[in-house]
Amino acid sequence: MQENYSKLNNLIGWIVFAIAAFTYVSTLEPTASFWDCGEYISTAVKLQVGHPPGAPFFQLMGNFFAQFAFGDVTQQAYMVNMVSGLSSAFTILFLFWTITALGKKFSKHHGELTQARMISIFGAGAVGALAYTFSDSFWFSAAEGEVYAMSSLFTAIAFWAILKWENEVEKSPKAGRWLIFIAYMTGLSIGVHILVFLTIPAIVMIYFFKNKEVENMRQFILYNAIAVVVLGVVFAVIIPLILNSFGKLEIFFVNSIGLPFNTGTIFMLLILTAAFGFGLISTRKKELPLWNTLILSILFIIIGYSTFVTLAIRSNANTPIDENNPEDALSLLAYYNRDQYGDWPVMYGQYFNAPLDQRTPFTDGTPIYEKDEEAGKYVVSDDRKGSVRNFAKSHTGFFPRMWSDDPGHIKNYMQIAGIKNKEKKPTFGQNLKFFFDYQIGHMWWRYFMWNFAGRQNDDQHHYEVTQGNWLSGIDFIDAIRLGPQSNLPYHDRNSPARNTYYFLPFILGIIGLYFHFKRDWKDAWVVTLFFLMTGIAIVIYTNHKPFEPRERDYAFVGSFYAFAIWIGLGVQAIYEILAKKFKGNGSAIATSALCLLLVPAIMAKENWDDHDRSNRYTARDIAKAYLDSCAPNAILFTNGDNDTFPLWYIQEIEGYRTDVRIVNLSLLNTDWYIDQMKRAAYEAAPVPFSFEHDQYKQGTRDVVYFREDPRVKGRWRVEDLIKWIKSDDPSTRFKYGENQLQYYPTKQVRVDIDKSEVLANNVVSEKDTSRILDYIDWDLNAQLLSKRDIMVVDLIANNDWSRPIYFSVTVGNSSKSFFWLEDYFQLEGLAYRFVPVKNETPKGSTDFGKPNTDIMYNNLMNNFEYGNMEVPGVYLDETNRRLSYNLRNTFGRLANQLVDEGEKEKAIEVLDRGMEIMPEEKFELNYFIFSMIEGYYKAGATEKARAIVDLFADRLDEELAYYQQFKGDDRAKVQQETRSAASYYQMLIRMVQQYEYQGKNMQQMQDTEFFKRYQAALRPLGMA
Repeated sequence: MQENYSKLNNLIGWIVFAIAAFTYVSTLEPTASFWDCGEYISTAVKLQVGHPPGAPFFQLMGNFFAQFAFGDVTQQAYMVNMVSGLSSAFTILFLFWTITALGKKFSKHHGELTQARMISIFGAGAVGALAYTFSDSFWFSAAEGEVYAMSSLFTAIAFWAILKWENEVEKSPKAGRWLIFIAYMTGLSIGVHILVFLTIPAIVMIYFFKNKEVENMRQFILYNAIAVVVLGVVFAVIIPLILNSFGKLEIFFVNSIGLPFNTGTIFMLLILTAAFGFGLISTRKKELPLWNTLILSILFIIIGYSTFVTLAIRSNANTPIDENNPEDALSLLAYYNRDQYGDWPVMYGQYFNAPLDQRTPFTDGTPIYEKDEEAGKYVVSDDRKGSVRNFAKSHTGFFPRMWSDDPGHIKNYMQIAGIKNKEKKPTFGQNLKFFFDYQIGHMWWRYFMWNFAGRQNDDQHHYEVTQGNWLSGIDFIDAIRLGPQSNLPYHDRNSPARNTYYFLPFILGIIGLYFHFKRDWKDAWVVTLFFLMTGIAIVIYTNHKPFEPRERDYAFVGSFYAFAIWIGLGVQAIYEILAKKFKGNGSAIATSALCLLLVPAIMAKENWDDHDRSNRYTARDIAKAYLDSCAPNAILFTNGDNDTFPLWYIQEIEGYRTDVRIVNLSLLNTDWYIDQMKRAAYEAAPVPFSFEHDQYKQGTRDVVYFREDPRVKGRWRVEDLIKWIKSDDPSTRFKYGENQLQYYPTKQVRVDIDKSEVLANNVVSEKDTSRILDYIDWDLNAQLLSKRDIMVVDLIANNDWSRPIYFSVTVGNSSKSFFWLEDYFQLEGLAYRFVPVKNETPKGSTDFGKPNTDIMYNNLMNNFEYGNMEVPGVYLDETNRRLSYNLRNTFGRLANQLVDEGEKEKAIEVLDRGMEIMPEEKFELNYFIFSMIEGYYKAGATEKARAIVDLFADRLDEELAYYQQFKGDDRAKVQQETRSAASYYQMLIRMVQQYEYQGKNMQQMQDTEFFKRYQAALRPLGMA
């Protein structure tokens, strides 16, 4: 029976793997996705250096898979995505074997392993593994080239391996190899993501339960505490200590002894080799197998971690993407520790309103070293003296959950925790309220229920009842939290991301959890510890601020994996209950089949349409559109992940428009990034910054403050301002405490314009040549300039119109975001071009710049591709839709400008194209549609305009009718949505009045059918 069990266990496991692999490969995104995927694909295919703390093993695997594109650059992203798809499928395989291993132990409590019990074990494995296969968060990561899928694989392997050790330890003297294998997997996984560390406490507890008796609660608590300490040692001691030792020895050998660079690194490597060699030989001679295994385990963690050496090697090659430039042991430690992101309190620290300590407001940080090739030593680039804020003890405390002093975060802290006094230290009760309401409820429990109860839609949730909540599909239960579930508006009821499982996966998991504790509390506690460490522990450690820029469910898939184990064991629990009444195999077959239909089958059916990314190319094509908005040899400023990483991908991998130099403004505050911008990349020339490295290295000119100087009269030439900022003259400094801070004496500068250069470089179109200015008066309306601000000013001062300068439209929506240059912008697609022509922006408007109709028409109608966004069946999630709305706005702006220039037919063509590629079924009508409606009206296409107006009104009627169902105090839950819908309706009324009922005032409008419709929709809400 045992031999037959093993064969079937392997066979069925591989069948489940095949189902998962088919699912993920069928739904893979064929190219880069938004967020970090473009960066990961670019750094994998060309082995470059991504953001800290790095993912070198993922990159090596991605590079290996990319070879199977056989030189077809358009398929390399798909092959890197395949790494995630297959990693996820293998995760499912190991989950199946984990469930069957635990299930087999579970069954031993009921007697011998009968054929019926075998069927129930395999049914449990299939149900649990397939439920996780089709779960929302895990499937999301399986379809894109990111690290979380491979990280899940390492987690699954590590947990499965400790069960193999547990099974063999009493049978084989070689069982210790499984512990060494786990250590190696842990080391390798650091080169993917550190989430696998969180399995260590569960692994340690299995070791304790196998070797120690738990006689009382005190012992139980002690073993769990040791398990957590082991996690801390591996995560925060072993790797950082070794890297720190490399750094200390490197500085000592180079700076103190005068040996060449990397001598200390080599010597430390020899020390490690000798230490491990001595330890292994001596423990073997003394027959200390436990210590020998421990030393081998640490060694294999380091061997696995050694993939990080590839980052230093590639960084020394100065690859085009070389984030943080980790070329040596010193910089690699900072890279691993994510120093650039700063730190935050976890168990003790400041609250959001903590003032600085009056006596010692600042303390010293760790000095930053950099290589000085000429001197042949490491020099301190930033001593970081007085760089760390020291908060007053009066506003610090235990377990501070509300700690960020960002004004937006403070506002949300106060609202969520019910804080009235901004200055008063929050009570511990308010602190816990925020922890449970937001960090547990919003940032974990909501995601957990998405996966095992259902999901309302894929809109990002900021406490709205209509966006991003979990949803069961059982209306009377959902209505308690979310309000009425009948007569939902069109896009709410038809969202592909509206997935309901009726609590069935959740209930089956709870049954499994209960019976697991009842039958084998030790194994149940191990799974619980796994569940807590990969869920609640992440919440505690990351200490999330309200609100995150995107949903973070992908970070908690480990806890969902653990719960899937209980879903599987729930099948066995139900079988064992039925087996008491029904003998034979029938109850096992029926239970397994029924659970397969009620859990994974329903989840697959519900989730397929909104997890199928096949044939979606929006990220790639929008990236192309950004680049195609630029003239040859341009410099394009971007700001965020989604207007940068896809552009990196399309240039680095597909070699598209490599003449455009992308400059990310967020990274421009770092010296290593400025260094890279000053180097040529592919067809793009260096960015003409005039500063030398020593003038912007870390700790130098990080911030320059404005300080009025009575000696300065009138405007300065921008070149003179840069000369002042570059100067090391003491007169450019002022004393603040013990520090000498640099300042600039005027905010008002002038950019002189050489018209001959403007004309020679075709900066403006022929029709605008008469509008070329003699100079631009530029007001830098800030009290300080950061390093990136200085670099932008320096570029404007030194470019002399020889290189086109662009800002992506997504850089921001304020004058400050665009460095107060918006009155000199020309819109040419998805980017504004800086031109010596004034195109003043109306006050209060964020539609900066005047559209250049010739260039924009050619771009939008001929050059741009749109990623199949209009194709039925191609699903666009919230990120894709949100970023695509920029296109809707761009189409509307171009059309209105064409009308103003007398090109009405062209305007209608543009509007038709905009409506075609962004059909209303996929893209809700919102604020950005008004410019298109207006364009149709102004172009004389009244019927087309009115068709959109009527459709919009239909949708608003549905929304407002739905909000009317909220009664009493519940009406406040949809107050914001109600006001937004009413505002849109009012804008429609004004537009219809302006273009269809010219000459009629609002009183006369009240007799029209459209106005009566408007009143009927708003009157019940008291808003008409």
